[in-house]
Amino acid sequence: MIVTAPASSANLGPGFDCLALALDLPFHLAVGEEPAAGDVSDRPHEHRWHDAEATHPAVVAFGEAGGDPSVPLRWASPIPPGRGLGYSGAARVAGAFAAGLADGLDAEVARAGAHAVAARLEGHPDNSAASAHGGFTVAVGERVTRLEVPAGLVVVVWSPSRSTATDASRRALPGRVTLDDAAFTVARAAAWVAAIASGDLDGLRDACEDRLHQDIRLEHRPDARAVRDHLLGRQEVLAAWLSGSGPSVAALVPADLAPLVAGSIGGDGAVRVLDVHRGGVEAV
Repeated sequence: MIVTAPASSANLGPGFDCLALALDLPFHLAVGEEPAAGDVSDRPHEHRWHDAEATHPAVVAFGEAGGDPSVPLRWASPIPPGRGLGYSGAARVAGAFAAGLADGLDAEVARAGAHAVAARLEGHPDNSAASAHGGFTVAVGERVTRLEVPAGLVVVVWSPSRSTATDASRRALPGRVTLDDAAFTVARAAAWVAAIASGDLDGLRDACEDRLHQDIRLEHRPDARAVRDHLLGRQEVLAAWLSGSGPSVAALVPADLAPLVAGSIGGDGAVRVLDVHRGGVEAV
């Protein structure tokens, strides 16, 4: 069995620990026999299988979900770890989902269980919700509401070579915020949900502003701030935000304009144009 879970971009600016988009950048987990090179896709960089060590997030989640510890696990993935693209969330969802299926659970039950296990291990539910369910997700604890992203949109992602430690980034955030900042952020998080649900995306540029975490994190990453500001300065971009805790920056863009936007990002770092993954974790 090979389980595949998509990467994710979380927070989307104001949706701290609750909003996320699933991205078509996969984490593959092979359970049991060693897979052949062509078992995951025709993209060569996804063919490098690695034995999963006991401390790997997929292995830990597999065990937490009741998986047999004697079963060998191997992984392959182009998701860069430590870049705010949900590597650990995807790995944990894949491990827990594989354990659920191995235990005979229905796929939907296993998917819900995988999110619950991964969210607990992550300490926040946003990344695991998107990796488990796909699309645009709103996570409140174990409860996930999934919305379809309007057709014709892709996500342009810029990722630098230097990573960010999520735990350290979270520790730098204040324990209290002002009422004005809280109200500002809540309104924009609600605007994200309304825009995706209605298909009226004109307000997304303002909706990706935030006063809880994004500006604080960008203070420590001027390279990411420069890319985010550049993207928001382009009329083709609907929204741009710090992806998760960073340092990657993501932007929602009409698919036909994505090559133009991606090509405009200068400086160091890798630029990807990714579809929104609409299906969530799955097994083949």
